[in-house]
Amino acid sequence: MNQLVAILITLFFLGLTVSFTVTHKLKDRYAFLWLVTAIAGVLSAACIPLLNRLALWMGIAYMPTFVFLVTIIFILALLVRQTMSLSNQSEKMKRLTQEFAVMEKKLLELQQSVEGRESL
Repeated sequence: MNQLVAILITLFFLGLTVSFTVTHKLKDRYAFLWLVTAIAGVLSAACIPLLNRLALWMGIAYMPTFVFLVTIIFILALLVRQTMSLSNQSEKMKRLTQEFAVMEKKLLELQQSVEGRESL
């Protein structure tokens, strides 16, 4: 019964991810990560005995501890990826702001030049 509930929840998550991707609420580069996550969730929910064996093979006696460990590692990896993306966007924003300031200065100089010629 618990396995069925887990499968239904992960299938709902998979459907939600596909829906967000189709309606363009989730960009493709992020959608791939969430689709893979949802598929991995469905597979892991369907193969709970395999997770038990994998946990025992790694020396973890209690399978939920193994799932918790994998989840924490996944969240940390996701956090690193999002931080890298944020750093990249911050750098682009800085460059764009600098370019805007240069263009604004050139425009002001051009306007002053035109006004100076008109006054002659």
